[in-house]
Amino acid sequence: MFGQLDSVELRTGLTLAGVIAFRMLGLFMILPVFMLLAVDMPGFTPFKAGLAIGIYGLTQALLQQPFGKLSDRFGRRPIMLLGLALFAVGGVVAAMAGSMEMLMAGRALQGCGAIAGVALAFAADHTRPQNRSVIMAIIGMGIGASFLLSMMIAVPLATLLGLSGLFWLTAALGVVGMLLVFSLPAPQVEREEILQESESSTIVWLFAFSVFLLHAVMTLLFVVLPGMLVSQFGFELEYHWRIYVPSMLGSVILVFPLLRWMTVNGQEVRVMPMAFLTLGGALILMSFGGSIATIIVFSLAFFLAFNLLEAAMPSMVSKLTGTTGRGKKMGLYTTFQFLGAFTGGMGGGWLLGFIGDAVTLSVAGSFCTLWAIAMLLWLRAVNNRRQT
Repeated sequence: MFGQLDSVELRTGLTLAGVIAFRMLGLFMILPVFMLLAVDMPGFTPFKAGLAIGIYGLTQALLQQPFGKLSDRFGRRPIMLLGLALFAVGGVVAAMAGSMEMLMAGRALQGCGAIAGVALAFAADHTRPQNRSVIMAIIGMGIGASFLLSMMIAVPLATLLGLSGLFWLTAALGVVGMLLVFSLPAPQVEREEILQESESSTIVWLFAFSVFLLHAVMTLLFVVLPGMLVSQFGFELEYHWRIYVPSMLGSVILVFPLLRWMTVNGQEVRVMPMAFLTLGGALILMSFGGSIATIIVFSLAFFLAFNLLEAAMPSMVSKLTGTTGRGKKMGLYTTFQFLGAFTGGMGGGWLLGFIGDAVTLSVAGSFCTLWAIAMLLWLRAVNNRRQT
C-alpha cells in the first residue's frame, strides 16, 4: 500500500524507530507514576509536579528549530548524538534531585535534547515520498511499542527503583539511543518538489496547531487520570497497566487498517477533524467516570485517534517541506508538538488543583471538539475557493 521499501529505507525506519523508542520509553515510564511518586519530594505541589512533567516540552519547543537548522548545516547524525547526550545528562540531574526545583531543572535539561524534528528530517532524507508514510508508521509503531512496554514495567520498576532509579534508567536509555545513531546509514538525499509556498505554509501551520493540541491533551491526560483512578475507583497504581495496555494495544491493531484506507483514498487531511472529535468525545465521556470498563473503552478511542494523527501528520508535513532546509521546517512542526506537551503538563496541573479532575478532562475535550469544528469549517472554505 505504501510502495516497496528498499534496504536503506527499511534500515533507516527500523533504526530510527529504535532510537526514538528508547528515548520515549524513558519518558513514558515517568508519566504514569510521576504524580504519585513525586508527592514525597520537598516542595511538592500539583502545579510544580505538572510543571516538572511539562517543562520538558517547553525546552523541546524552544530548541526544535535551532537543532533543525544546525542539522541542515552540520548533518543529522552529530546533532542527534548531541541531543541524546543532553537527554542522558538531564536524566542524571533529575535522578540526583533533592527538591522539586532540581527535578524541574533535570527535566528541562532532558528537553534540551530536541532531536524530534531532526529525526523526522533524517527519515524523510532517506525515504522516497511514496514510501514515507510507512516509515513514519514504523517510527510510530516503535513509539507505540515503547508506550506499551512502559505501561507494563513502569509500576514494577517504580516500586523497585523509586523515582530516582527511574531517572537513572532514562539516562541509560539515552546512551543506548546514541549507540543506535552510529549505525544509521549515510545520507542519500534527493531534491523534491513542494507545493506553492502560500498553500504549503497554510497547511503546515494547520498541522502545527493540530500537533500542539494533540500533545497538550495527551500530557494533560496523564496528569489527571492516575490520581482519578485512585481517588474515584480505588484502582491502585500497580493495576493501572490493565487500563493502558489493552487500550493502547487495541489502538495499534486498529490504526494500520485506517492508515491504509486514508493513504489509498487520499483522505489524510479530511480524517483529521474526525480524529479530533473522537479525542474530544473520549475525554468528555471519561470525565463522567462510570466504571473501569468504560474508562478502558474511552481510553481505546483516545489512543486510536492519537496514534492515527501521530503517524499521519508528520508524513504529510514532510511531503510539503521539500529537501532544502527540511530540518528547520520540520522543527517548526515539532516545536509546536513539544510546546503542546509543556502546556498540557503545566495547564493540567493548574486546572487539577483549581477545578478538579473531571472538569479538567471536560475542558480538554471541549478544546478538541472546538478544534475539530474549526478544521471542518477551514476545509469547507478551502473547497469553496477551489470551486470558484
